[in-house]
Amino acid sequence: ELFKRQHEMSEKDATSVAYGMMLIAVVERSSMDVPMVPIVPGVTEVPELYPFTQHQGVFYSMLEITNKHRSTMKYPAICQLQTIELFIRLMTPKVYQDMRQQLKVLLAKARGVSVAVDDYMQNSSKTHRQVSQWFTNVGLHHRSEVLLGPFFLDMVIGSRIVVEIDGPSHFFRDTNSRTPSSLMKNLLLTALGFRVRTLPYQEWAQCGTAEKRTLYCST
Repeated sequence: ELFKRQHEMSEKDATSVAYGMMLIAVVERSSMDVPMVPIVPGVTEVPELYPFTQHQGVFYSMLEITNKHRSTMKYPAICQLQTIELFIRLMTPKVYQDMRQQLKVLLAKARGVSVAVDDYMQNSSKTHRQVSQWFTNVGLHHRSEVLLGPFFLDMVIGSRIVVEIDGPSHFFRDTNSRTPSSLMKNLLLTALGFRVRTLPYQEWAQCGTAEKRTLYCST
């Protein structure tokens, strides 16, 4: 059906389909019993992932549409392309290697676009600001909203420990099951060699006293 409709698709539609395929692969990788480890390109063996094992041509076709309309590309599509490039280079390197050079150039140009914002704390959640303050109170020196490629890392301790504040948007409604987007970020950070620690908003909400919050942050 996608092949039939590809001439009707905008760059937004095509990029969203490619991004969706990546998220399916994220769920596939997260469901495997093989633990996630830092990846050294060309050295670390990585498993093949669906849907790229069967629909790699569809993925390329979507990026071809995006490339055709690259002059009208909007900011959300650029952010998606940045994440797509990072994922396929780390998690499915053969998909990247077999890609046409023009598509590699498209991804490289998208990577070069800055996603930085001037006032990052305006984009931080209330929970994030609270946790950051309590980390400071217990002597955990950290940096907030550190830009790394297509991601803002909630809090970074030292050079390799990342603390992600997982609010409601990280979970399916009324469940403790993480969304593919949340899984994807943690997966890629681990592949890049970071130690990722998640702080679910439900746990923070249970820390109703100063004593509990101090103990939670200290541990």
